[in-house]
Amino acid sequence: MTRFRASSIHLAISACVVAFILAIVFLFWYPRSTFEIAGAMRPVFVLVGVDLVLGPLLTLIVYKQGKPGLLFDLCFIALVQVAALVYGSYTLNSARPHYLVFSIDRITLITDEGVDQSSIRFEELAKKPLRDVLRVFARAPTDPNEMKRLMESVLFEGKPDLERRSEYWEPWRSGNETIRAAILPLGDFEPASDLEQQHIAEAIDRYSDLHPNLGILPVGGIEEDIGMLMDIDTLADLGVIRVNPW
Repeated sequence: MTRFRASSIHLAISACVVAFILAIVFLFWYPRSTFEIAGAMRPVFVLVGVDLVLGPLLTLIVYKQGKPGLLFDLCFIALVQVAALVYGSYTLNSARPHYLVFSIDRITLITDEGVDQSSIRFEELAKKPLRDVLRVFARAPTDPNEMKRLMESVLFEGKPDLERRSEYWEPWRSGNETIRAAILPLGDFEPASDLEQQHIAEAIDRYSDLHPNLGILPVGGIEEDIGMLMDIDTLADLGVIRVNPW
């Protein structure tokens, strides 16, 4: 067998494994726009770079039929690939979002880590869908004393902020009017650059026929704050739009 054939076989096997993992990532762990919001690109680059590029390339370099120590070299390459696969998969799985929470004036993606499941008051918010996140409305206390206690617990006791406090969670529909009021109509948005203007124009071209009343809702991203393109009438989220929402 030539080194090119060996590398091609290695590439084909690696591609099948990586494709399977990425299908799980995009279909189940990070559905729709959550992948971009969560900043999950880095572990995916590691996974793809090592398993799909570096592994077959090393095989192309070291493979020579009958070479002493060839089995050791190939096993070492496979070990590196498995390590990258485990690292990437573990990182992506542990950071995958379970909740899309609106609080005050923005959306935040939240994992299930640190969320007090026993404080969730609505059964529909207790079980994550297989291929989506749970949409949650975090209602800020209307009682001044309760709001003061919440703020003090965050500032002085190190407790999570409103969006992570499941005792304040309600179904998304409960906050329809509050959420709608927080959306900035697309016509009122002032782009800060030509690139943002381009993103706005592309969104209008793509969605305005079916969604004539478009707006932007701020999203607290892992790497940077971005916008969620929303249908103001139906509150359907249409995906992220790469603009500074503030």
